[in-house]
Formats: sequence, structure tokens, C-alpha cells
Amino acid sequence: MTMVRNVGRSTIDRWLRVGRLPFVAATRLIPGGEGRRSAARLFVDRADATVRAAVGGFLNDVELRQDATRRRVAADERQRAAELRSDADAKRRAADEQLAQQLDATTGLRERVEGDARARLHDADRKRVDLARKAQKTAAAQARAVEQAEKKKLAAAEREAKRVRLNTLDAQAAALDQESDVLTARDEAQRLRKAAGTAKAARKGTA
Repeated sequence: MTMVRNVGRSTIDRWLRVGRLPFVAATRLIPGGEGRRSAARLFVDRADATVRAAVGGFLNDVELRQDATRRRVAADERQRAAELRSDADAKRRAADEQLAQQLDATTGLRERVEGDARARLHDADRKRVDLARKAQKTAAAQARAVEQAEKKKLAAAEREAKRVRLNTLDAQAAALDQESDVLTARDEAQRLRKAAGTAKAARKGTA
């Protein structure tokens, strides 16, 4: 009986292994990623374990039932591992998405800061240019004011010099007039003296 069971178990094992090959091959062709293919392989493994358990129960084969239990436990473990991997992938994708959002936010913040800095630099340059223009205008106005003041001082000095020259010329003319009057008076006195002497001599000759 034991030999029969061993032969039956081996035959069933080979039959199940051969029978599951097309299904395992088919799972490799399932689209949608490794997750769906792993789920299909788990379905095949669970079906294999269910058949082994049913046959083991029918034949009252403890080892076949234990093998079915081990395969079911292994399938459960692979499912849990797949779920953990799926959760880890989901968390990783969420973390990547969060990191991408943070990077986008950081990039946006950096761009705004750089934009504000460029705007402030532009305003500073414009203010500096405006101040330079105002300083140039102020310096030019001051230079014109100084030049006008110098011209006024020069004109006033020239007027004063002309006035002094005119006064000097007037004084010189007055002095010349006085000198001319003196010379004229002296000539007239000499003429009168000469005329008196002539008259006196004439009177002496007639006497």
C-alpha cells in the first residue's frame, strides 16, 4: 500500500508539474507589469496546492497533504512578500513624488528669489544712474552758477576800473585846465606888464 501511494504520489506530482507548465508559461505573457504576472503565478501555485490537498485527502496521503500545505504556505509568503514589495514601491513612488514636488517648490522659490534679486539689482542700477544724472546736473548747475558769479565779479571789476580811469582822466583834465588857466593868466600878466612898460616909455618920450 505504501508503495502504491509512493507511486501514486510521484505520478500525481509529475502530472501536476507537467500540467502547470502551460499556465506558468502563460503568466509570462500577461501584460501589465510584474505585479499582475506574480499574481497569476500565485493563482497557479494555489490551484496546485488545492489539487494536491484534494488528492491527498482522497488517497488519505499525509505527505501529499503536507506538501499541499507547504505549497499553500509558500504561496501565502510570496503573496505577503509581493504585497510588501508593492507597498514599498507605492511608498517609494509617493516619496519620489513628494520629493519631486519639494524640488519643484524649491526650484520655484529659487526662481522667485532670483527674480526678486534681479529686480532689486535693476532698481539699484536705475537709482544709481538717476543719482549720477542728478549729480551731473547739480554739478553743471553749480559750475554755471560759479561761472556766472565770476562773470558778474569780472564785469563789476571792469566797471570799477572804467570808473576809476574816468575819474583819473577827469582829474587829469581838471588839472590840465587849471594849469592852462595859470599859464594863460601868467601870459596875460606878462602882456599887461609889457604893455604898461611900453606906455610908460611912451610917456617918458613925450615929456
